[in-house]
Amino acid sequence: MNKDREELVMDWYELHYDDIYRFILFMLGDKQYCEDLVHDTFVRAFTAFDGFENRSTVKTWLFSIAKYLVIDEIRKRKRKRFFSAVGFSEEIASSFDVEQLIENREMILLQMQNIQKLKPNYRLVLTLIKIEECTTKEVAEILDWSEVKVRKTLSRALHSLRKMNGIGGGQS
Repeated sequence: MNKDREELVMDWYELHYDDIYRFILFMLGDKQYCEDLVHDTFVRAFTAFDGFENRSTVKTWLFSIAKYLVIDEIRKRKRKRFFSAVGFSEEIASSFDVEQLIENREMILLQMQNIQKLKPNYRLVLTLIKIEECTTKEVAEILDWSEVKVRKTLSRALHSLRKMNGIGGGQS
């Protein structure tokens, strides 16, 4: 059984590593912690394997595990800055398509810095929906919220982001 579990979790790792990595990177903006937390996500999936009841997709379950690890990390860092301007720029450069980065570098950096300034719940919802392209239903499952709460939180996050960008309070 352990061998089957190990093979299955390794398959999940190969299928979902990039998604989990990108999610954690957008949430924390720190490549070193990102790699550690991705590893921890799959270790927890392995150890909690018997608790996975197939009520959601594997990807949703892995995002839930990663979410709790990220929240714990954010709590640990509450009084510290999340990133330095130079270090953050290097993280962004390594995670985007080079062409896109060249065309939109300043806008991307500004958006990433603004996303990092949002409340943790706003960052979670914005990252899962707009970057990871999860559905409202998937995000509700990951966060154990209602779909209405997810939509309201997304709306508030986008409103806050627009205010930071000087766009005002219009709807998107």
